[in-house]
Amino acid sequence: MQDRIPARMRAASQRAFPVLLGAVCAWLLMRQAGTLDWSSVGAAIQAIPPGRWALALLATAGSFWALAQYDAVAHRHLETGAPDGPARRAGAASIALGQVIGFGPAVGAAVRWRLMPSLGHGAILRLTGFVTLSFFAAWGVWVLGLALPMVGGAAWLALPVLPALGLGGALALWRFPVLRLGRVALRLPSIPAAARLLALCLLDLVCAGLALWLLLPAGTAPALPVFVAAYALAMGAGLVGGTPGGVGPFELALLALLPMVDPVALAAAILGYRLVYYAVPAVLGAVYATLARPLAMLPQPRSAPVHLSGPRAEAAVAAQASVQALRSATAGACLLRTPHSLTLFLGAQHGPISDLLAPLRAEARRQNRVACLYKVTARDAAAARRAGWIAAPHSTEAVLDPRAFDLDAPDRRQLRRALRKADRAGVSVERMTAPDWPALAEVNTAWAQAHGGERGLTMGRFCSSYLRDKPLFVARHQGRIVGFVTAVAAPGERCLDLMRHRPEAPAGTMHALVHALIRSAAREGCHEVCLAALPAPRLMRFAPGSEGLARFKSSFAPSWRPLYIAAPGRTALLLAALDLWRAVCRPEPLPPPAPSTSDWTGPQAPAQDADSAVRLAG
Repeated sequence: MQDRIPARMRAASQRAFPVLLGAVCAWLLMRQAGTLDWSSVGAAIQAIPPGRWALALLATAGSFWALAQYDAVAHRHLETGAPDGPARRAGAASIALGQVIGFGPAVGAAVRWRLMPSLGHGAILRLTGFVTLSFFAAWGVWVLGLALPMVGGAAWLALPVLPALGLGGALALWRFPVLRLGRVALRLPSIPAAARLLALCLLDLVCAGLALWLLLPAGTAPALPVFVAAYALAMGAGLVGGTPGGVGPFELALLALLPMVDPVALAAAILGYRLVYYAVPAVLGAVYATLARPLAMLPQPRSAPVHLSGPRAEAAVAAQASVQALRSATAGACLLRTPHSLTLFLGAQHGPISDLLAPLRAEARRQNRVACLYKVTARDAAAARRAGWIAAPHSTEAVLDPRAFDLDAPDRRQLRRALRKADRAGVSVERMTAPDWPALAEVNTAWAQAHGGERGLTMGRFCSSYLRDKPLFVARHQGRIVGFVTAVAAPGERCLDLMRHRPEAPAGTMHALVHALIRSAAREGCHEVCLAALPAPRLMRFAPGSEGLARFKSSFAPSWRPLYIAAPGRTALLLAALDLWRAVCRPEPLPPPAPSTSDWTGPQAPAQDADSAVRLAG
């Protein structure tokens, strides 16, 4: 009981602080108001031209349009399935009422609950929290990077500070897409979502400041950029004060920041601004919140199953990633979901890839991600370029025809030498149909410790449920398993997947394992074995250890096939490449295995296909 008393006292003090602050500010404001000639203030209000009132209303509409977009971004981030239109209208109504009544988050949550009850209390609270915190974060960036330097008379500081804040925030979101607080994991906004929120916040501040600036007498108002900067700071004071509409802190801050403006003219403009920016939207928001029919969520259609099959065997490695299907009337593909990008992997499973580019961009935007093509062929890259996308070589994969594989070919002398070393050391290779999982796990652990851990995304990780239906070849030395390789299979194709060995494995062990895979594929009539990909030559220096892997694969004298990455623009291409690189190098923990890998496609995305939107009524 004694422990609860201090906690209650702290909670009461936290609730009382905004009230006390508001009371103090109101008292100070009343003292300031007592010095004004209110008949002159009334005359100043009457002197505002009708055209300026109309423009102020138009600027208010622009500000609320920007604010309403916050809810659309939030719904996409939380994957509620709500369409943009009702989401924006609910957001605008909640903000219009919250800023007048006070206690904005609580009022906003209540209004959203009234208009979208089918989302549930938890989703409404998360939605309101996302909108509130993201607005404060975006406002903080603009205030620190732009408003403070301008109001302080050092506008040049914005040139280094604002880009530094933006780049630092982007790097933080890229490095930590999920914020873990104890057992709670919070998925932070993607970089595209954060950039959109920053742009919306700036538009809101400019339009709201413009609405007030327009109500000042012509010739008496400071330059609009300086005024908007002062407005942004004053608005922050009003938000922190917690009073309805920020009354008190907002006016005091504005008077202090704009001493050059006639107090009578400023008071008249503020009163007009309260009418235009607060009263009118509040009335419209109350009418909408009262009369609008609540959004009723109909049962959502099941996501289309993602079959990891297609013309390329490597498609099966996506089983350990978060995937979803993309369908159009004529084509289909598998998509990889990473924190900041939505990636079409390996090209279309059927149909032309050109028919999937527009649906991919639409689906990526619906998820606050950038669209990307990854490991696509030169032909698919050319189709993307024709559609206006930017494509760049990403990697080269080694392929060979096992039916024509000749070990005695002159260009395979390094392979023959390695195989002789393994043979002299007494290494034996076999295809294992009844895997000894504990022994294989020991080999995998030893390899991971020597190589800094396993990679993720499209690079397979050791998992018995993932490997149990894959071709598996093991190497033994003195009766002990010292290495193994696995492959993913498609009709007529095999693709090398996991390669694991103990540090003490004899030289040539991995050559012998891959050679056994090639011979097995030849016996089964396969026309292609893919030895997986290496970074493109100009990217080799960024991939430690790739030179040794290149020598290993080159010993099999394969053909080299370029693969490409593509995105709608250069910025999107850079972001997608960095996002995929992080997902490979810093993979998330593997999800629980599914009952069977024959039809399983990995962790499914809750999102729907691009051409099967969520159906809602109301």
